[in-house]
Amino acid sequence: MTDPFLDSLATALGGQTATALGAAGTMALAKVRDLLRRRSQQDPDTQAALEAVEREDAGPAQITALSERLDEVCAEDVEFAEELRREGAAVHNEITASDNVVNINKGQVTNLVQTREINGGITFN
Repeated sequence: MTDPFLDSLATALGGQTATALGAAGTMALAKVRDLLRRRSQQDPDTQAALEAVEREDAGPAQITALSERLDEVCAEDVEFAEELRREGAAVHNEITASDNVVNINKGQVTNLVQTREINGGITFN
């Protein structure tokens, strides 16, 4: 299981939370992306994971792969991990502390419900 902080960064880098980020989060996300691109110049695995998550057809598998790669890189390089956490704090905080709900659906579904809270049941007919 990866770190929720890294999960939130990978999700944001995958474009899954763009509408949920305010100005500070958007600026922080640009800094995180630049940091990862600099790191990627010497790290083909990180570069591949970042490029995959930034593709238009990226989905949960690519986000998970980037999150796992970030987890590995942070375990190997404490200085990088500290810088990533410092630069990505605003992104993580906006995603986890906002009242925004981010729900991405690609493809066809029969029933889709997005809710914060349900008091009672849901019936699909």
